[in-house]
Amino acid sequence: MRPFGPIGLLAGALAAAPLPAEPLSRAQAVAAALQAHPEIQKAQEEIRKLGGQILEARADALPEVTLTGTALRFRDPSLLNSSSFDAFPPELRDSLTPIPANLFGSAVSVRQTLLSFKLGKAIEAARLGVELGAEELRRVRQEIALEAIRAYNDFVLSLEQVEVAGKSVRQKEEHLAAARNRRSAGVATDLDVLRSQVDVENQRAQLLRFRGLADLARGRLNAVMVHPIAAPIQPSDGLDFMPLDLSLNQAIQEAWSNRPESKAIALTEGLSEKLIGIEAAEMRPSVDFDGQWGTSVRQPENFFDSDFTQWSAGVTVTVPLFDGLRSAGRVSQARAQRNQVIQDRIALENQIRLEAKDAVDRLAVARSILEAAELNQTQAQRALDMTQANYKYGAATTLDVLDAQAALTLAESTRILALHEHANARATLRYVMARDPLDPPAGGGAPGATDP
Repeated sequence: MRPFGPIGLLAGALAAAPLPAEPLSRAQAVAAALQAHPEIQKAQEEIRKLGGQILEARADALPEVTLTGTALRFRDPSLLNSSSFDAFPPELRDSLTPIPANLFGSAVSVRQTLLSFKLGKAIEAARLGVELGAEELRRVRQEIALEAIRAYNDFVLSLEQVEVAGKSVRQKEEHLAAARNRRSAGVATDLDVLRSQVDVENQRAQLLRFRGLADLARGRLNAVMVHPIAAPIQPSDGLDFMPLDLSLNQAIQEAWSNRPESKAIALTEGLSEKLIGIEAAEMRPSVDFDGQWGTSVRQPENFFDSDFTQWSAGVTVTVPLFDGLRSAGRVSQARAQRNQVIQDRIALENQIRLEAKDAVDRLAVARSILEAAELNQTQAQRALDMTQANYKYGAATTLDVLDAQAALTLAESTRILALHEHANARATLRYVMARDPLDPPAGGGAPGATDP
């Protein structure tokens, strides 16, 4: 693999910003995406939301305490409206004129559930929900990491294609100069020069197209990292070949053991069982305690007089007898949801097997194509060298040189595409097995990797 220096220079040339770009490794691109991507932020907020649901579920196990205070100004003429008021003596009726009065009160109320068959199940269900949210966050992080790696590889591929196209332009320009010299010497025709000119212009157009694709690939990588789309990027990593030899059975076993989706489906099964218990508990007895202590006075100075104290305490036992089969209907729905989860588990097992097979096959095919492309490039380079040498001595035509150059450009492009496909297939297989999609650095595992 040749040094990656020219790729960094091309990336700097493509950058629209006036300031030079800092070198960016593949691991740094992944770290930036994991830190700022909106999907990860949403998953983290979902975990906080589920944590709030745990607090809400636990609230039923804790006493509910309420402090109230009242201040009332009232005038009550109800005695004057009594049906027997007219039978009172006149002097008594005159003395019963309603007088406005004040009434002040304070009370502390306590409510506590003493027995509930659904309380423990609700708390456990909320805890399982938080664990489910954590697995969802892990899944999202894996997906964003893979997306960042693919975007980085696409950008590096586009820069490599720009480099190959630029090299081809230089070769064709050199051949055009040689054709013009030969025409001046009378050993080449105007048609040979025209063919060389057309070939140079066609290759320049191809170079412009690859530069546009490189600019677009840079924008996509910036978008994954939540950076400004036109921000300059100078990749420091290339499309290096790294072997990853795994059997299909090993990939499937590791994927099912470690994938966030497989752990999430197990948590969902447990959660559905808790929900069945919660709905069934609606028809079971519950015991609650209610208590209140406070004062009620007309004069504020009597607040601390025990004669004006009022209190009450009681225990309520609730035994549901018949709710119109509402609870039975809810239990039936919860059981149906549990059965759906079982089917989801079967579907997930098939999906993981299929993804593992596809990833293993793609990796094997990419490696085979890469090995063939290496040989084709070596052969094409030797053929071009021989054809150019023959052309100098008149033993080859312009078409022979153009064909040899085209064959070398194709071989180099095929090799780059094969490296790109192998890098993406390698990252995808690691993702399918729930490993860190990043390749571990030489001499050790990457942070968060689960490589054995």
